[in-house]
Amino acid sequence: MRVSAALKQQYEADGVVCVRRVFDDDWLERVARSIARGRAEPTEMYIDYSADTRPGTYCADMWIWRGNPEMRRFIFESPAAELAGRLMGAASVMLVTDNWLVREAGAVNRAPWHHDDPYFDVGGRWCVLWMGLEPVGIGEGVAFLKGSHKWGRRFMPHSFAGTGPKAEPRPPYEPLPDFDADLDRYDVLEFDLRPGDCLVFDSLTVHGALNARPPLRTVRRLTMRFAPGDATFEKRGPWTDAQCDYLRRFGHRPGRRLTGNMLPLLWRADCRARP
Repeated sequence: MRVSAALKQQYEADGVVCVRRVFDDDWLERVARSIARGRAEPTEMYIDYSADTRPGTYCADMWIWRGNPEMRRFIFESPAAELAGRLMGAASVMLVTDNWLVREAGAVNRAPWHHDDPYFDVGGRWCVLWMGLEPVGIGEGVAFLKGSHKWGRRFMPHSFAGTGPKAEPRPPYEPLPDFDADLDRYDVLEFDLRPGDCLVFDSLTVHGALNARPPLRTVRRLTMRFAPGDATFEKRGPWTDAQCDYLRRFGHRPGRRLTGNMLPLLWRADCRARP
């Protein structure tokens, strides 16, 4: 896969890029089937953010690939990992998470302002690939604060269920500002996406859903997280206990390199890894 110097420079400067026509219809259909199977056969990492806010369900699951052949093939054979590696300038790329999300019509929950870094026990800089299976118009996806990955700040993660911060702020994490109240101060980026397009953004880029209105139709999203192959397991805080315990059961240990049974090496600059 070719990534232009201009696209890489934009990723480094803005913290997010839109890449068009990365995934063809076959890959989109595989992702659709993997999400359908994932909803029918949820793992222990499944979460319903809308359990207390019906009628519409807003739910997610991650690390489904070991029991989901369609997701496994997407992870190992689609252009996703290579795209991430080229943009990061990494010599190799490992999986951090496969993570599907479904927001049904009427769901009132939405993604809060956040950056992904505090939610996952991954050291160093890494990236997120975000795609929709339906068209995503302006105001229907996520918005980004341009250049926020360069602020040198880390914010306490908030729950996607709308219950506020996951813990009391403590260094290096500071309280999350009320970005909505002061949004004119920031350069906000939004994107109009067609199926097959994707966004790739830095793990420190601040983003969230601007539109507070419940969707009129069900939308399906896939969020993939990738890190350089030498990334280490760095515990964030008590709010990541569940995923930490989960990864430890598969042999991953804090303080060591993350690659292993659940988080495989997917791509190297000199050759592609295989499942």
